Amino acid sequence: MSTEGQIVLPLRSPTIIPVSTTGIVPTDAATVIHEHLAPILGPWAAHSRVRLTRLAEPGLRRPLVAQIDVQLTAGHRVRAQTAAATMSELVAVLAMRTIEQLRVYPHALAACLRGHVVTDRLPSPPELLPPERRRLARWKICRPAPTTVAEAIVVLNAMDYRFHLFREKFSRQDGIVVRSGFGRYRVIQSRPNPIGLEVTSPPIALTAAERRSVTEATSRLDLTGAPFDIFTDQATGRLHALYARYDGHYGLLGSEAAIRGARRSW
Repeated sequence: MSTEGQIVLPLRSPTIIPVSTTGIVPTDAATVIHEHLAPILGPWAAHSRVRLTRLAEPGLRRPLVAQIDVQLTAGHRVRAQTAAATMSELVAVLAMRTIEQLRVYPHALAACLRGHVVTDRLPSPPELLPPERRRLARWKICRPAPTTVAEAIVVLNAMDYRFHLFREKFSRQDGIVVRSGFGRYRVIQSRPNPIGLEVTSPPIALTAAERRSVTEATSRLDLTGAPFDIFTDQATGRLHALYARYDGHYGLLGSEAAIRGARRSW
């Protein structure tokens, strides 16, 4: 068993997959990951890395978390993340998620997988600890670059996100895009502005983020067990996303100004 470190295994090509581990994981974890992921990668997958973590929080049913980041030769990036109870389950699900994520860029997949049936499995939300044990464990600052809604959706899907904070290119207003169903998306803004959404296909729903405090958003997730809550902070007027983390606690995401304002009002 190992508790901390990095194991580098060569692929059949000169490319390598660094496997970083945190916590108590099987000593053959890097070998198992290599056996499942190496045959998946195609010629566009210039560099890949995997982070494997065993969460120390007691009571989690899925304490093993793995994330793969693939840097493509065309300058694109793809990510997949999953959690599981056992190592065998983890690598199997991670391999499937990786195939599905790389399908956006077919040459990043091994040739034998490019015609593989798409399952369209959405990212699985982390499990939450009982409400009395949850806490706000991270304040995450995002510095969104101006992009179109279509570009934001590409990032949402390629990076395996549950939501994506971006700055709409034309209105210059922060927004968060989420999935509202198969092939459908919704953009949430503090002050909805349809500029930039009028010619999208399929049409993108535009909604206003409800106003509440971080404390109220936390209470809302405590009650509902939802994977995230997007809201406008009533003290700062800025857009935030409170979300479940894989360790069973909460994280708060917003722009730099939003997080600084939320910290002052917390």
